[in-house]
Amino acid sequence: MKIIIIGAGEVGVHLARHLSKEHHDITLIEEKSKRAQSIQDEMDIMVIEGNGASPEVLRKAGLAQCDLFLAVTNMDEVNMVASLSASRYNVPFKIARVSNMHFYDLDNYLGGKNLGTDLLINPEFECALQVANLLKIPGASEYAEFAGGDVFLFGLSIAEGAPCLQSSLQELRQDIEDIHFLVGSISRGAETFIPKGHTVLKAGDQAYFIAQRNHLDQVYDFCGIEKKPVKRVMILGGSKVSRYLCQILEKQNIKATLVVPDEFEAERMAEDLTNTLIINGDVKDFDLLLQEGLSDIDCFLALTPRDEDNMLTGIFAREKKVPYVIALLGKLEYLPVFNKMGVNTSVSPRVAVTNSILKYARTGNITSVATIQNSQTEIMEFEVAAGSFVEGKPLKDLKLPRDVMLAMVHRDYNDFIPSGDSVLRPKDHVVAITISKDHHKLEKLFT
Repeated sequence: MKIIIIGAGEVGVHLARHLSKEHHDITLIEEKSKRAQSIQDEMDIMVIEGNGASPEVLRKAGLAQCDLFLAVTNMDEVNMVASLSASRYNVPFKIARVSNMHFYDLDNYLGGKNLGTDLLINPEFECALQVANLLKIPGASEYAEFAGGDVFLFGLSIAEGAPCLQSSLQELRQDIEDIHFLVGSISRGAETFIPKGHTVLKAGDQAYFIAQRNHLDQVYDFCGIEKKPVKRVMILGGSKVSRYLCQILEKQNIKATLVVPDEFEAERMAEDLTNTLIINGDVKDFDLLLQEGLSDIDCFLALTPRDEDNMLTGIFAREKKVPYVIALLGKLEYLPVFNKMGVNTSVSPRVAVTNSILKYARTGNITSVATIQNSQTEIMEFEVAAGSFVEGKPLKDLKLPRDVMLAMVHRDYNDFIPSGDSVLRPKDHVVAITISKDHHKLEKLFT
């Protein structure tokens, strides 16, 4: 697939790096000369120096042959004008990064479709939405929805003394009556793998579960974790992510205290957020954080632009026995350090955007894709096509690639864990877990 990416910022480079590993034909357009040269030296992709909104630059990039167009600079106007040019060349799918929420209004004449864009995406809002979803499953390290929100993926840490230790997963499944979840992937140290029936969980494992929406308590019991709903949170930083998150939490009646270092920004936040307590102060003032109720919250959210501040304050929150800590992560290479320091999970706007875009860079009937950070594991949702290889055959006869698990089937508003004797029908939605290097093999089966 030929993919053109406009903008070599954090989002654009992360997309280019991820998509190039899947052997797509990537062209990246960047206006700043030093930045363009740096990316060219780092990655084996085509890099063109120039303005992404320029018709001449776009023609040079091969716009006429483009299959997927991603305009992700930090300037809304450039992204929308570039997308309009792409629409005139009949590019099949065009995605533009747009931060101004006014353009998402369906009644707005300048909305996405009228500018030739198939999808508008806001990295900061996507990241805030990811955080809000994580709060639905306290302690979770990852979160994704499938089958229209009826099926969840989430990660939980296996504690010492958990009921799921000592027995194999197959034995545990036999012991649980009417089971509605399974372990789809396990991270153990530096290794992430898809478990077999004989796999035995160990304390310290990060287990990733596929579960039905109404049966999350069953997973917590399995892990020996008390599920305590998140009712009160503290958020650090006056970023766009913080603002969007507070707007979401106000609608969910979750009490939030927001600490904003900049006085002017704090005043602006206070005007927009009527049910959020806004505190103007230094996010590293630990006495201030304690004074504002740090010890009484259910979740601590370090969402400042500085990884170091997020790590430092996250460690402090864990020392004060805050049960759930989430941090904004800029440099993904810091992820293992964050985890070792007690941060339950980290979020990143560029990762959130990548998950939203991946399905458009795939073949087959893929309706959703999610990745697990710091691993090669992917979770994909397929719709079974009539006449496809998987239709009408028992799963045990499909000879699936080695590192693939068909975890859940959504059929006629019902979800079930398939067995070897299960037979897929057209229009079924199947949630599959795979190591990303094998995803092409899996896509072909559902086409």
